[in-house]
Amino acid sequence: MKKYFLWFILIACLNTGLSAAELTVAVASNFKPVLQVLAVDFKTVTGYDLSISSASSGKLFAQIMQGAPFDVFLSADEKRADLLISNNIASAASAYVYAIGKLVLITNITTSSHCMDVLHMPGLRYLAIANPKIAPYGLAAKQVLESHKLWRRLQPRLVQAENILQAFQFVSTGNADAGFVSRSILDMALLKKGHLIQFACVWDVPVEFYSPINQKMVVLNKAKNKRAVQTFARYMKSQRAKEIIINTGYDVL
Repeated sequence: MKKYFLWFILIACLNTGLSAAELTVAVASNFKPVLQVLAVDFKTVTGYDLSISSASSGKLFAQIMQGAPFDVFLSADEKRADLLISNNIASAASAYVYAIGKLVLITNITTSSHCMDVLHMPGLRYLAIANPKIAPYGLAAKQVLESHKLWRRLQPRLVQAENILQAFQFVSTGNADAGFVSRSILDMALLKKGHLIQFACVWDVPVEFYSPINQKMVVLNKAKNKRAVQTFARYMKSQRAKEIIINTGYDVL
């Protein structure tokens, strides 16, 4: 029943424009597809619209530091949200870990053994990861490669995307042979396109190989519509929102 409910919301999301926005949300690229689903449900429950801006957490952080007029920031890590708080740009009371990300290795190269063995193959041309300097999932991918002593060895084959969604696109279009992506982006792509997306190997990377990807939300101090922002903050903590987040490939606290 939950899957049918999620599918209904997703279809509505793809066919409904988010106009007459009540609040603006800056969201890390990995969570954008899920936020689009949540936005439809949020409007159904509250009547409020969301205006969504998406990029890597690092780029959004830089924009906010330069005065970008967002109301809420959904980062893919805790670090940048906490920096906004320490700079008195975001409210400490609003800080909330809304999702815990999962890293996945996907490959277009078939292997009879483990997916990681693909990274040792001479036939591997390009490995896609998000830029570790600005994208938390890219940093997690770097940590996995370092733990397997592959970071330096694979430098000539690394393709660094601006964000995790672009890294997924590199692999799904065949421009990269393998890549580290988020479980949620993979699940959402499979939900929308089903059999049209197939990978030779998929490996859910054990969490001991990378630091926890705790994704934190903060409300910016310059948020204009306080009532709408407070309503959204409560919604993100609701069981209703948590079920959607879990069903789209994340864990929650």
